[in-house]
Amino acid sequence: MNLRSDGANPRSDAVTPRPAATVIVATPAPSGLEVLLLQRPRDARFGAGAWAFPGGAIDADDAHGTWTGRLPGVGEAAACVAALRELFEETGILPAPLCGIEPQKVAEVRRGLLAGRTPFSRVAELLELDFSSTRVVYFARWITPRGAALRFDTRFFFLALETRPAGVSLTPEHDAALWTTPASALERRGAGELPMMFPTARTLDRLAGFPSLAAALRALRDVPVEPALVRLGVGARGVTPLAPGDPGYDEGR
Repeated sequence: MNLRSDGANPRSDAVTPRPAATVIVATPAPSGLEVLLLQRPRDARFGAGAWAFPGGAIDADDAHGTWTGRLPGVGEAAACVAALRELFEETGILPAPLCGIEPQKVAEVRRGLLAGRTPFSRVAELLELDFSSTRVVYFARWITPRGAALRFDTRFFFLALETRPAGVSLTPEHDAALWTTPASALERRGAGELPMMFPTARTLDRLAGFPSLAAALRALRDVPVEPALVRLGVGARGVTPLAPGDPGYDEGR
């Protein structure tokens, strides 16, 4: 296999990946665990039509001092905040105790966040958010190939919930939501039913082998995380994404 320029646009080699974060929401399932996938719109600039985990770019407010003492202490604080913020924005899921706070107030605050009126640091104060006991682990970091017009340096977090949230409240940023086991998602991807980006598929493959949610937490906790730059190889089957350690990844470096 030969490596080519990591993307279709050679002029974009110098594009600096934007820091981002994503979160895999997992709950117990009879066969191990199930995760939440969201489908991006077919006209999206990045990952059009793909099924992915909730996530997005890290904002300046994600590093606000308000978060001191409110986080589980895994990974970079701003990245962890971004993952939790994006989860709340995109799905309405808020994995923190909401003692005595009415659902109507939570919905109102979320509308303010989505409209850009209320930063997430202010949401933390209004809803008295404390994620310090939330079961979250930081376990991976994927970087978009060189040459792509849009590039991200994404931190991956794993969030364990004992029960599936009552509902997923989507915004126009996504077309659909799906709870599925990793194995089923990969099977449907192979059948052409669930298109997804390379890091998503690799993450699902990694999760498919765990017999339970607890086993996944134990295995992923405190795993040393190294940045994984995706490269594109050209072989008999055309262009193939490659991760560090894959055959051919180091060719032509």
